[in-house]
Amino acid sequence: QMNIMAGRPPLEEVIRDPDTSPEVRHKLLLTRQARAFAIHMLELDAGDSYTTFSRVDSEVLAWIISAAYPDRLEAKTWWFPVVGRVPYRGYASREAAEDAEADLAEEGFDTYLRPTSAYSTLGWFSDPLLSTLLRYDDVALVETVLHELSHNHLWVPNHTRFNESYATFVGRVGAVRFFCGPGSTPSVPGKCEAARSRWAQYLAFSAFLEAFVDDLREIY
Repeated sequence: QMNIMAGRPPLEEVIRDPDTSPEVRHKLLLTRQARAFAIHMLELDAGDSYTTFSRVDSEVLAWIISAAYPDRLEAKTWWFPVVGRVPYRGYASREAAEDAEADLAEEGFDTYLRPTSAYSTLGWFSDPLLSTLLRYDDVALVETVLHELSHNHLWVPNHTRFNESYATFVGRVGAVRFFCGPGSTPSVPGKCEAARSRWAQYLAFSAFLEAFVDDLREIY
């Protein structure tokens, strides 16, 4: 986190830098627009988040490990100050994450290790736009910025499912509104359709999982 916070030039400075490539400048401008949309249209408290840029030396920001009990649909949780209990734990290096995963597997847990390109400090720090997000397409970038700013605006300790569901809704539906606009004619047709399609796919997969989990609980 200290490396991320150090050497964060303002977004405007990187945008104006003649050495900034057109593709990167486009992503920075889009981030600035998404932040303004979050503040003025969604009324999120963004603080100073996403007003600076931080370059990360790796394509992966951090490694996230989750674990579940092998004989029931229940996640292992960890307790941290401020956030309370959460069903995941982050590591700065893959090696450390894999060591932790091996320890959990030895204890009998089912494990899942995944990379992440962003996270929120929940308003305790002014989160920068990270270089790991620059490889996202426009829709995914806007979804992520709105998602993380949602955490900046609201986090209920010990209620991870609510927090993530809320931020996912704001990120995905907010992206639909961002690219489609309030009227009947889409502001950015192609990206509007992509944002709508991704939200519909997410809802369909969520409904499938919910029904599948209900069936499992009934069987066992």
